[in-house]
Amino acid sequence: MSASATGHRICCFGDSLVNGVRDQEKGGWPMRLARRLLADAGRETTIYNLGIRAETSEGLKTRWLEEAERRMVADFPTVLMFSFGVNDANHAEDRGEETTMRVSPAKSAANAAEIIGAASKLAPTLWIGPQAVIDGSKSSQEINQRLEGINQIYLETARGFDVPYLDLHATTLADETWQRALRRGDGYHPDKAGYDRVAELIWDWDGWQNALGLNDPSS
Repeated sequence: MSASATGHRICCFGDSLVNGVRDQEKGGWPMRLARRLLADAGRETTIYNLGIRAETSEGLKTRWLEEAERRMVADFPTVLMFSFGVNDANHAEDRGEETTMRVSPAKSAANAAEIIGAASKLAPTLWIGPQAVIDGSKSSQEINQRLEGINQIYLETARGFDVPYLDLHATTLADETWQRALRRGDGYHPDKAGYDRVAELIWDWDGWQNALGLNDPSS
């Protein structure tokens, strides 16, 4: 059977922004991609939303492999998708003017390399960079500054493993649709319009199109 005939199994790993917290339609961007694959490409794809709220890269590295292997079947091509980092950059402690990250940049980088390096050997892997939080208070601005730093680390890590990386931090920091959706959400999680926007950005990305064979006229 061809990949287009059998359909892909896509495992989407990450945190609440993968899970779809505050999404009125439920399912976040993974479910939107599944619906569009069926509607626009005729693909009856199985998408597993494996996002866990508040999870950092520390938690993700301990679970992703077992969960991926349980969902991999020889007759069905698998794609592994990852999106994490916002919880790494979030505040662990608040001592007046000083805050610390939940996961240090060095540890976040090491976790990312461990996860993506192993995943890329197991199956085709796509990496969605962390999205910005609301561009507002001093606290959220500090998180966005941290995210800018780890996003660059992640980007270089992806290049090292030759894994497609969708850099969304600067885009979502400046994107009015995303920022308005965050204002209607809680500043970290958007309402449905934000998940619509991320799904659109992923769909239009060459990394996604190539991994699913959507650019192949014979598919």
